[in-house]
Amino acid sequence: MTHTKATQRIDYSKYEVEELAETISDAIFFPLYIGKVFGTVLLVFLIGLTAFTLWFIPNSFLSVVFWVFVFLVSLPSVVLFSVIRLFSTIQEDMESVYEITLQTAINAYKDSGILKQQRQDNAPIKTTFTDVFRGVALFVIKPVLCSVLQKRIKFFSYPFIVVINLIFKRLVVKSTKNKTDLEQLVAEDSDSSNNEPKNYKLSQATFSVIKFPFRLALIIYGFVNFCLAYLFYQLFS
Repeated sequence: MTHTKATQRIDYSKYEVEELAETISDAIFFPLYIGKVFGTVLLVFLIGLTAFTLWFIPNSFLSVVFWVFVFLVSLPSVVLFSVIRLFSTIQEDMESVYEITLQTAINAYKDSGILKQQRQDNAPIKTTFTDVFRGVALFVIKPVLCSVLQKRIKFFSYPFIVVINLIFKRLVVKSTKNKTDLEQLVAEDSDSSNNEPKNYKLSQATFSVIKFPFRLALIIYGFVNFCLAYLFYQLFS
């Protein structure tokens, strides 16, 4: 009977507290700089396009037509490039959320005392820190993060929630492959004699995977974009 209790799942619901939601809310800023990233990329593009048009298209009417055509065909490229830049900016926020995930998992792991109980019962060790980390990531942090985004940016949150799901899926896969690293983290935390916060880094590979389809789309459409813009230049210059 004791063995059954020792290997039961942890009740993660008790970690879904208001303080955790506030901590995550304070850690993420990317809804606030969406406009800044897209606005900056669009502004630079508009300035460049306007300068090119004024310099190389002398006829006023044709310059306006050229500007409109190039702007329309280039808009997808601007959006794709902005999304890639936005992901790079989001990475810092997600590293903060990753740190919160690890710290919450460490607290849950310590609170549970599962490994100690399993050793006392001479039962096979089934619940490790890696298991706890995956549970906290999927059943505590991810729902709270999605809830915070929904409250902050309402219906604009859907694409970010899709990204969050991809990121946490990668985190779980990574934790499965790197069990030794996670076990080392909890060991270092337990042995630490001070309360200084650790700087946990989220793998660059996680965001590289997420950005890959957007980069590929930008390369493909960017070539088409360039050819169309060059064609318009030949027609209107």
